[in-house]
Amino acid sequence: MQIQLDRPTSANPLHDRLFAGLKDEPLNFLTSSAGMVRLIDRASRDDCTIEEAANLVHNEPLVSAKMVAMANSAAYSRGDRIVTNVKDALGMLGLGILKAVASAVLVGQMADKAAQPNQLVVSRLWAHSIEVAALSSVLARNFTNVPPETALFAGIVHEIAGFYLLSKADKLVDLAGSDVVGVVHRDEARHEDASSSMLAVGTRRLLHVLQVPDEVSDAIDGLWRGYLIVPPETLADTLLIANILAATPSPFDSADRKAKATGLDLDEVLSKSEVAVVLNQAYDQVRSIQQAFMKRGA
Repeated sequence: MQIQLDRPTSANPLHDRLFAGLKDEPLNFLTSSAGMVRLIDRASRDDCTIEEAANLVHNEPLVSAKMVAMANSAAYSRGDRIVTNVKDALGMLGLGILKAVASAVLVGQMADKAAQPNQLVVSRLWAHSIEVAALSSVLARNFTNVPPETALFAGIVHEIAGFYLLSKADKLVDLAGSDVVGVVHRDEARHEDASSSMLAVGTRRLLHVLQVPDEVSDAIDGLWRGYLIVPPETLADTLLIANILAATPSPFDSADRKAKATGLDLDEVLSKSEVAVVLNQAYDQVRSIQQAFMKRGA
């Protein structure tokens, strides 16, 4: 079934100022995470070996811990074997999962920076991102040809513009007031093209600077295009469904933004589809992935 979604529309009088410098200048908000960016970049290269990746991960204790936790989770554990080191975890999970975990830590560090004035909003956005990532991984494995680790990675980074805006709350005070969520909602309400909204534009620019593969960037961009196929066939479908079904919505979701079609209750459609059956059966897998990412650390 293909559904055309009625998406909120928006334009962005602020985005040139908010996202200035992303194209040609270093991202200042990533300075403290330079080692994580190098790790993600190296793990993305075809000639990176497990041994080299393990040496890099050993310099990042939080990533090391999360890789081992993921290898021992219900979603990935193989029998009774307990993984106790990074090299074994990498051998089991692969570099795709490493990129997803490192990206989660990277986004978490951004969230920590933003957390001072926006603690509740940041916590909710982080919980939403983790849940979407976990749901996307399970949906991709069961319905699509998309590698589950790619879906996991996409779920982790799909709200990156929200974290970026929260980290620039002090600038937003001067531009539009201190209520970051309110600024985003008002921006969405003003414009006809959702793909030109503050979050959409910011997400595209950030993913480009971070050199996220086009396959992932295009799928995330699909969150604003307004088409959904149930059960999912593509990464974009997978992310949309995960966003709709996530128990913790993004704080930036307006009343309309949670993917609804005119005259059609998507929650009801999904609840009667194969998607609901699969996710009910895979509940423990979804929860285990969420728990592996739950604590961001310092």
